[in-house]
Amino acid sequence: MNSTNFRAGIAALKAEDYGEAIAHLESVLELELHQPTIERTKMALAIAYEGDGKPRLAWKTCQDLLQSKNAKVKQWADHSLSELDKRYPSLSSDVRLRRRRTVKERIIHTVIQWLKQSEQRLSFTETAWEIIEEERQKRKPTTPVEKLKLISNIVKRACIPLGQKLGAWIRAKMRKIKGKK
Repeated sequence: MNSTNFRAGIAALKAEDYGEAIAHLESVLELELHQPTIERTKMALAIAYEGDGKPRLAWKTCQDLLQSKNAKVKQWADHSLSELDKRYPSLSSDVRLRRRRTVKERIIHTVIQWLKQSEQRLSFTETAWEIIEEERQKRKPTTPVEKLKLISNIVKRACIPLGQKLGAWIRAKMRKIKGKK
């Protein structure tokens, strides 16, 4: 553990010298391998980011902490995200949703965004997005099982056909790349 930088970061945080705290704490993360120390450092870093006027970085750091295996760290991160929501209502709902989506939901969203921006712009993309929104409106999942059912319905209704279109696009791109070599 790089305890000198960690202690200096905590001291700077207590003194409300957020820029200094961020510099010390980020340097700890560059070299640290001990997971509990990494988590404590990220918790302090989230506080420093917010104090330094960087609520989006604080948000991202708290979101990373939600992946922790430590229940207390997860609880702290979830509480901190709720507090950030209250203090910074100007953070767009899209940012909040994007950060709280599961990996599968983020992949689905990314693919749909890609299709909307690509040459493959199809009415199918809009249909898929409508399916996702419709499924979300029909069900407000509260349990993990309900969330899995929601994702399953989205996959059944939208992602399989999207995957076929995406697969065709990827194969075409790969042929182009191989042709250039």
